[in-house]
Amino acid sequence: MLYLHVIQYFGFIGSQLANSLLIYLILTKARKLFGMYRFVMLGFAFFFLFYSWIEILTQPVIHIKSPVCIVFMDSSLKYFKSVGFIITCLYCACFALVISLLSAQFFYRFLAVCKPHILSHGEERLLFYLCVPCFLCFVAWFEFVYWGMANTVEKQLYMKSELAEIYNEDSESVAFIAVMYWSVGPDGQKKWKINDIGLLLACVVTIGGCFMTIVYCATRIYKKMKDSSGHMSGRTMELNRQLFITLTIQTILPLFMMYIPVGLATSLPIFEIHTGRIANFTAASLAVYPFLEPIVPMLCIKEFKNFILCRQKRKVASRTTFSSPVSGIHSSSTNAIL
Repeated sequence: MLYLHVIQYFGFIGSQLANSLLIYLILTKARKLFGMYRFVMLGFAFFFLFYSWIEILTQPVIHIKSPVCIVFMDSSLKYFKSVGFIITCLYCACFALVISLLSAQFFYRFLAVCKPHILSHGEERLLFYLCVPCFLCFVAWFEFVYWGMANTVEKQLYMKSELAEIYNEDSESVAFIAVMYWSVGPDGQKKWKINDIGLLLACVVTIGGCFMTIVYCATRIYKKMKDSSGHMSGRTMELNRQLFITLTIQTILPLFMMYIPVGLATSLPIFEIHTGRIANFTAASLAVYPFLEPIVPMLCIKEFKNFILCRQKRKVASRTTFSSPVSGIHSSSTNAIL
């Protein structure tokens, strides 16, 4: 577990530094570039500051022993079962907030590129409306995890020997969440846990709906940019291109670092695959992800990248003579050549 905790602390410190730098860049460099959209970017960056705090307060350890996938807390709060359970549920709810915020960003860009007339009527109000479904996804996912992965006596007893032998932890004392797909009755028959399975499927549906929104908006944005390449100014086209690439990479990144690993961790117990503590590769990936996410816009957006790489604009003075169209008087001026 030492290696896992080193990765978790690295991810936390890196996330705090990278997201703080991104916030500074948005506040100082993005006002003239992105207008109101900078508030959407700011919200995303502030969220990852919050996410990394929840992650480090949880320091989750993931273990799979079919038919159970357990996520137990390994921070200093792990023996405060009630508080620890709530924090661990919040940690999982952040997964829904990530994808819902990304879908909100894509929807905003869809309106900006494809239906700009809508933004001209109350852009500030629209930003508020975009926050509402994101908050609802967060609350819904929290409730799904709270009730579907509850810390029950049955799960405690099932994982007791496993956690004691491998992690030296008492399952009856440590805070955890866990999904249990079935139990075996006295007759040796499987009794499926409909509540756990149903609420887990609700989580999948929430994520699927957000991904469908992203795919739809991304397709429409790409088509509109391709069709309007001759009608947009070069600067506008370049900014739209940079933002589209940024959002695309920011969506692909959690797909491979968050949703696929978590999906595997929660689905392997169904097939009675016992991976044990190897599942903590997922915990390590989740710890590093909030550090990598802010790096994407800092490398994809030209103004941000120039600042990071200390590429200052060079000014070369040149004397240029021109004739006034009215008086014909010759005057001189100094132009800046970048």
